[in-house]
Amino acid sequence: MDAQDKDYSYANSSNDKATHKEQDPAIDNLPQESWKTLIKNVLSWIILILIFLAIFSHYRPLQHPHAQLINNALVPIAKTNNCGSLPPHGSAYMIDPSVMRRTDVLYSGLEIQNNYSYPMVIILSDPAITKRFLAASIFSGNTIQISVPVGQYGMQVLVGSNWCNLETGFSDGANISVSGGISINAGSTTLMQFSGSGLDPVQLALAYSIVRTSPEEIKQPSEVISFGKLELQQTRDGHYFSSGTVNGSPVVFMIDTGATIVSISSEIASQAGIKKCSPRLVSTANGKVSACAATAAEITFGSFKLTNVDVNIMPDMPGSSLLGMNVLRNFHIEQIDKVMRISSH
Repeated sequence: MDAQDKDYSYANSSNDKATHKEQDPAIDNLPQESWKTLIKNVLSWIILILIFLAIFSHYRPLQHPHAQLINNALVPIAKTNNCGSLPPHGSAYMIDPSVMRRTDVLYSGLEIQNNYSYPMVIILSDPAITKRFLAASIFSGNTIQISVPVGQYGMQVLVGSNWCNLETGFSDGANISVSGGISINAGSTTLMQFSGSGLDPVQLALAYSIVRTSPEEIKQPSEVISFGKLELQQTRDGHYFSSGTVNGSPVVFMIDTGATIVSISSEIASQAGIKKCSPRLVSTANGKVSACAATAAEITFGSFKLTNVDVNIMPDMPGSSLLGMNVLRNFHIEQIDKVMRISSH
């Protein structure tokens, strides 16, 4: 190679180095630009995934129950194999209101104590256990008291820990029929005490007794005298109120579909002339409190009147009286937007 060729080779080599030097900044910036692009892409995918999850959560099918769950309703899941949470202790579900809400017969008390090691659901039916009337949940170590029409009933006891629905019962428990059923007699309270433990096998014992009531304590069945309808506007705190009376004494009732029976204060009971009552413990949102069970000869609200109504007298009850389901169950109730309409059936 001559000198001229060497000079040309050296020049080309120098030019290549210069070219490489000119390209170095772009090469140095390449990783930084790639990381920025990668981060942008990852963030974009995360945002898209979150949007998709939000849309999926909003539009996924809901498991609608067979009946609305309120504080005093035992809600069976629709007839599927799905299992759900057992409703709160003391919840009751009227399977056949035409039988359990009769106004032409006397009512008597049924008290059930669950001293068994697991929760139970009791079901009242006809003696042949072919038609169910009422179901109620009772947690372990607890007691419920309900008022039912006098008569002979069949009874099923569902026990277990994993509740499904009224058709299936507990998936890990048993369905037990009370031999001979139970009798609800006028002028008496039927006491049932369940005890035992275990699920495999189930060891359940029943002590059954009837406590007589003195003649003066026997009350006549409630009578509903109603017509028209009542429309109530929702207040800012989401409640509905109606003016009314207890034995002619003016009161303001708060409509409470979560209350089992009407509740009034000691002051209102005194003004209404209610003097006789029986002490009892009742379950409230704040736990069990002392109360007194009595009967109001007459309760009115709106254009409706009811006679011989069970009430709970609450010594420390502040504010308005509560209009519970022992009154409201006699009416048709619907809520549209912020208006509640109560009408006779």
